[in-house]
Amino acid sequence: MNSFEDIAKKEYEKSNNDIFPFIFEEKQYWLKKARATKPDKIQKFFYKLFPFELLIPPIVKSSKEALLYEISKLEKFYSLGINTPVIAYKCEDFFVLEDSGNSVNAYLRNKDISEDRFYFFVDNLIFELSKIHNFSQFHGGSQLRNFTFKDDKVFVLDFEESFETDVDIKTLQYRDFLLFLLSFIKIKETNFKIDYEKIINKYCELTNNIEFKQKLIRFSKKLRFFLWLYEKDFIKKIVGSDVKYFFEFIQILNKMGKNAK
Repeated sequence: MNSFEDIAKKEYEKSNNDIFPFIFEEKQYWLKKARATKPDKIQKFFYKLFPFELLIPPIVKSSKEALLYEISKLEKFYSLGINTPVIAYKCEDFFVLEDSGNSVNAYLRNKDISEDRFYFFVDNLIFELSKIHNFSQFHGGSQLRNFTFKDDKVFVLDFEESFETDVDIKTLQYRDFLLFLLSFIKIKETNFKIDYEKIINKYCELTNNIEFKQKLIRFSKKLRFFLWLYEKDFIKKIVGSDVKYFFEFIQILNKMGKNAK
């Protein structure tokens, strides 16, 4: 009978995908191949012009460097009690994770989800992200697609991106939170409005990063000109739904700033 290692290596060799599931002894696992990380050239160009947190370019790493970095981060987070998938096997070309369920996105984008169920997931997401930040760590790719749900627990994954050591931890945590918030923009199927202020307040309550709320408000003020443009009827008619929801988010931040005065 083939061992788990033998099966994993065979799956690695026969698949062209970077990340894919396979079954061993009636259990599902996920194999992730080593792949290099490098910043987009356009991203680097714009970051030099506009040193904005979302545009901070990741460090260039070879495929093996990126793999070792992600394995070490998975192991570290697991040891800290952060819900990460268990590493079932690792080598210099790939690693295998135990299955940690479906993407949280699949639940949040269900048009029939109730508001209570929606915020059940949101609270669990914020709790895991807050654990990472309260341990003075950062995620690096904290969009909703990088959280999964299984056995009533939210799991965190995809840690291949890293940044220069001169970027301070608070900046990277703020970047995490901004990525997290902005990924809600793509959720358009719910029959209720997403309460961004509730999400922001919950995160600030669970972390020491209470200054992030004011930072978000300042971020929205920088976009006032673009918001003014967006509110013109001829612009509204030509922009896509992602842009529409993004500026609705900015409008909410602006209102938060006015209410705080």
